Amino acid sequence: MNIRTKLFLASLVFSYAFGQKETNSDEVRNIRLENFKNNYRGQTIRFTDQNSRVVEGVLMEITDTDFVISIDNSAAFYSHKNVGFVYLPPVSEDFYITASISILGGIAGYVATIIAHPYPNNGAVGAVSTLGTVLGFIVGKNTFYKSQKIDISGRLRG
Repeated sequence: MNIRTKLFLASLVFSYAFGQKETNSDEVRNIRLENFKNNYRGQTIRFTDQNSRVVEGVLMEITDTDFVISIDNSAAFYSHKNVGFVYLPPVSEDFYITASISILGGIAGYVATIIAHPYPNNGAVGAVSTLGTVLGFIVGKNTFYKSQKIDISGRLRG
């Protein structure tokens, strides 16, 4: 047995012997909540509360038990005990990116029509450009203009 194999087996034995069996999900959740508070305070968030209502407002603070959300310029407290995911709705920059990709799709359709046929008729140019614009919008919307899903649960995935 060479030295490389011995080192591999020794590290494998030590990882099983001294490895952490499980992580306390409350600790993981607290870390995720703290990171969420630090990174997204002042931004609009959306989540489903324990009564299955969708709540949307500006995140002001996260306490040990509650989200403090500004809704219509008044503070509201919502328990985050049973909330596993928080969503960030798309912002205007996401819309601009989507519109830009849509416009690029239309331009690409126009250029492709000109390259494929040097003297296309107006109907073909319009149809291909429109199709390129629509497909560009679909790609941009599905890629950029969607809510971001943030996991604040204590669950670990392997």
